[in-house]
Amino acid sequence: MRKFLWIFLVILMASAAYVALAECPENMTIDDCVKKKAAVEFPHKAHFAVAACTDCHHTSEGLTAETAAKMTVDPCSKCHNEPEKAETPRCSESSKKTNHYHINCIGCHKDAIAENAELVLPVKCKECHPKPAETEG
Repeated sequence: MRKFLWIFLVILMASAAYVALAECPENMTIDDCVKKKAAVEFPHKAHFAVAACTDCHHTSEGLTAETAAKMTVDPCSKCHNEPEKAETPRCSESSKKTNHYHINCIGCHKDAIAENAELVLPVKCKECHPKPAETEG
């Protein structure tokens, strides 16, 4: 009987995690800070296996795939478009040292590549910000 109880609990927990993951967007377009470059198509769910939610959503304490449906998750632009504090990175800056996306995303990608040189991750402008398709005329 205990064996069946454990199996049931594992299935229940896996189902809850699946439902929570299903509510998180698979892909996102990051366009809230577009200034000069094209918006970024971000594979949101692909990052679940390699990063904690709070690595990016650092102001959403306790955010996990399981708690996401019960929480309000603010977009990065809420704090990074017009920062209240001077030390908060602005998303309108294009520098790799002052734009929070560049700091976090490129920094994490470079760290991952340093650990595994076989990984192919975007670290250059055009790899995240593709040029608009040229129209035929």
